[in-house]
Amino acid sequence: MEPKLLPDQISCYREIVFNNLAFVDKTRFIQKLEEQHIKVPLFLRPRRFGKTLFTDILSEYYDIDTAEDFEKLFGDTYIGKKPTAARNSYYILRFDFSGIDSAHLEKNFFDTVKNQLKIFCSKYSSLNLTVNENSVSPASILEDLVTSFIVKRPHKTDQIFVIIDEYDNFANDVLATDVEQFKSMTSAEGFVKNFYARLKALSGNSLSAIARFFITGVSSIMINSVTSGFNSKNISQHPDFNEMVGFTEEELRALIRQTLDLNSYEGLFTEDDLIDRLKLYFDGYSFSEIYSHHIFNSSMCINYLSRVKSLGRLTNNYSDANVNLDTDKLSRLMSLIRKNERENLIKIVAHADERQDCIYSTLEENLNINAETELSFEQGVSILFYLGYLTYGLSENGRTIFRVPNLEFKKMFMKYYMSVFFMKGVLTGRFNNMSALEETGDMSVFTDCLREVISGIIPDNEKDVTERAIVCIAGTLILGNLEHCRTETEYEIWHNGHRTDKRADLVILNRHRDSPSFLIEFKYIREKAVHSESARKRNISKVKRTAREQLTEYMTDDRLKETPNLHKYIIVYAYHELFVEQLKEN
Repeated sequence: MEPKLLPDQISCYREIVFNNLAFVDKTRFIQKLEEQHIKVPLFLRPRRFGKTLFTDILSEYYDIDTAEDFEKLFGDTYIGKKPTAARNSYYILRFDFSGIDSAHLEKNFFDTVKNQLKIFCSKYSSLNLTVNENSVSPASILEDLVTSFIVKRPHKTDQIFVIIDEYDNFANDVLATDVEQFKSMTSAEGFVKNFYARLKALSGNSLSAIARFFITGVSSIMINSVTSGFNSKNISQHPDFNEMVGFTEEELRALIRQTLDLNSYEGLFTEDDLIDRLKLYFDGYSFSEIYSHHIFNSSMCINYLSRVKSLGRLTNNYSDANVNLDTDKLSRLMSLIRKNERENLIKIVAHADERQDCIYSTLEENLNINAETELSFEQGVSILFYLGYLTYGLSENGRTIFRVPNLEFKKMFMKYYMSVFFMKGVLTGRFNNMSALEETGDMSVFTDCLREVISGIIPDNEKDVTERAIVCIAGTLILGNLEHCRTETEYEIWHNGHRTDKRADLVILNRHRDSPSFLIEFKYIREKAVHSESARKRNISKVKRTAREQLTEYMTDDRLKETPNLHKYIIVYAYHELFVEQLKEN
């Protein structure tokens, strides 16, 4: 079968179907939404997870004007085989706020509302509706058109389904740059709140013009503007909707088989190799505390798969121009959190605090920025969760845990952590050339780069550095730069099928059995006082002896003891020097 084309940056469902592009069927969630009987569901996910495509699917499914195309659009889908009574029964009014420029925000918001009302009038031209050009606000221009719809609709039972995509997109940008502007626009008299209040007023009963809503966004920072008088319900953390956008691993594998002729890449990479790459950078999301599968960022996976198809091989280029994962934006968001709590949070997130490596917090479902001057630790965690910087981990003893979802964000947090606490901290570009490490076992490039980074940050910041910080810096810098290896920090040791309480600092496992793998134990001696040369040597010998004993214990691990060509190293940073020792086999 000829591989299908990937729908890269395509959010139009009709275009995907009519051009026979690859498609992951999420239409079963239409049925789930109806079963919940929620008039105003609010669905939040980070950017690039496929929210816009899902709103377009809803639009095509419920549009009163697309009944003739229903079989073509949905015949091969879950909902096409099990349609609901509400199919093709509404006039669809869509608002897409994803492209609003935060400069001249009020005017741009008004122009967006007006233009999309004009699209509605053009789409349903038989109603002879027009937009009142004399209206002066988003709320009034909306009310004028909907009032006209009530008069001109063919039947009293005809109603509008309002779909709002990225309700808060512009608000997130404003919040990161101008908190006072954000407070003004979402205040009781702000234009945003007035717009949503008017929508609520136009949907009061069974004969109102507006019957149903579906609203997507990224965070709950503007939820007060939507819920003021609105009986909306945030379904974002509901277990039934954890997989409504994004890909499960099973869905991603099916997409790969639809779009790549894997036989043609034999000897270059396998499906599992490709999945491992995608897991490293784009997997790891859980949007409900109760979940069956982690979720991949769908748009970023498609972008990477398109690059692989174009090159004919795997690549270390995971970047997505449509996602701005920069430390400047993270820094601006973190600046909203109280200073002491901000520093505590970023240390924990970057695994810089050896006493705690999990983020215990609660999720704030209603981040009322208008009521706060600075955010608490919990509110900071919540913003990072909604934006996709953090995600749910497995709950522990009834406590909610958050964690960093994947390597892309781990690298960003490490950059930010180093810039905040160490100033000189730079992720050296020489870490990109690690081929000798995995091909011949030559550690020199790795240790030289590590020496450069660590010696640049520790002398002026010794009190803030921990052994775990060094492990995480080393692991993060190397993790995405190896073609054939899987890297794990804090590797759990299992013995005879049972988990132990031991953890190896850094394990690098090569997929090629004849090539080198590594087990590395790090030690850090903090210089608390001036020592003689002989005392320094004794201290270094002591920690090396401890490290050798630990490596011997780690080799009881079920997997490590079966790993061929495993090189064991001790790396010690002490007294402004990096000491590297390879353990020879007895």
